[in-house]
Amino acid sequence: MTKYKISKYSIIRKGVVMTNARRLEFSEADDDGKFLKSIYKQLEIDYPKFYKMDRLSKLAFLTAEYLFKDEKILEKYKPDEVAMVFSNSNSSLDTDIKHNSSITDKEKYFPKPAVFVYTLPNILMGEISIRHILRGENTFFITETFDAAFFAGYVINLLNKTKHKACLLGRADYIEGEFESVLFLIEQSNNSLKERLLTGENLMRLLDK
Repeated sequence: MTKYKISKYSIIRKGVVMTNARRLEFSEADDDGKFLKSIYKQLEIDYPKFYKMDRLSKLAFLTAEYLFKDEKILEKYKPDEVAMVFSNSNSSLDTDIKHNSSITDKEKYFPKPAVFVYTLPNILMGEISIRHILRGENTFFITETFDAAFFAGYVINLLNKTKHKACLLGRADYIEGEFESVLFLIEQSNNSLKERLLTGENLMRLLDK
């Protein structure tokens, strides 16, 4: 069976962004989205649709921006050769609460289509796909915790049994100001001693950073 490696990872937590060995710190909190906006500005990208996304999608989108920074992934793979596997524990609840508040009062009943669009957690994968022109298989799991061994095995099986040659494995959660996002770029191993192989143990080591 082919072996796979964790080529790169990016993590966003409150006030901190990590990409491989690089660590950036921000002073802003995110009770009103200022932290995510400051990250967007730091990246110096021009993507106006960012401001229309819900906070969960913004979080995953920015994590992907750091992961793809300086990575010529579409020069190595065709758009349909890159799969995505994501998970979280709260689904789209942060946006669901906002949407629910617009329909509970019968006298002020005013659901917003722009909010309703984001009441599915896998929409965040759609935003990443559009931005980076990815057309591979994608799957979103709702799990209470991140079962690293399961997801490592799932991705290895996916890459071995389909036409996909790389995978974005991630977990992104945002609920009422509490959030964390981590994204791994998984590619075929070159059998180098310096590689970090895709295993449950190695995923957890990175998550614990």
